[in-house]
Amino acid sequence: MVGWREKLHLRSAREAREAALRALPERIGDLEPVGVVRNTIDDTSGRTWAAVRSEIVFRDEFLPALDGLDGFSHLFVVTWLDRVTDDGRALLRIHPTGDERSPEVGVFATRTAHRPNPIAVSVVPMEGVAKNVVKVVGLDVVNGTPVLDIKPYISFYDSFDAELPKWAQ
Repeated sequence: MVGWREKLHLRSAREAREAALRALPERIGDLEPVGVVRNTIDDTSGRTWAAVRSEIVFRDEFLPALDGLDGFSHLFVVTWLDRVTDDGRALLRIHPTGDERSPEVGVFATRTAHRPNPIAVSVVPMEGVAKNVVKVVGLDVVNGTPVLDIKPYISFYDSFDAELPKWAQ
């Protein structure tokens, strides 16, 4: 019997990983925002987001996609952080929360907006849906942020007991 590595003419797991990385596209060019965030926030510095109320205003053509959403208590909201600069996107290591007393770590170990692809994923309570507007609380993005997608949060498979490293506690 011929295994998957042999079919791909690969000799090891390392070769398989390297082949997968080489096969990645340089760009994913067909991303198109489905909506936009509307709130009163224009500055992220020093902000506590828990009480911020936002509306996600969807393009009219996505109105049918919202059908059945009402009734869920929480949503995943995927946004494109369009105000992150090229310098911010080039950062690979930072001190979490800007505190130099914290150990410097890779951006993938943080929730910073400064990352190679400035995509944010937030879980927020949903207050309701009216036509093409979804109202949420605690969405940690500024007014005008493009929304790429939303999904309902379903606790029986989206909730886990998580562990944190000491520096993040």
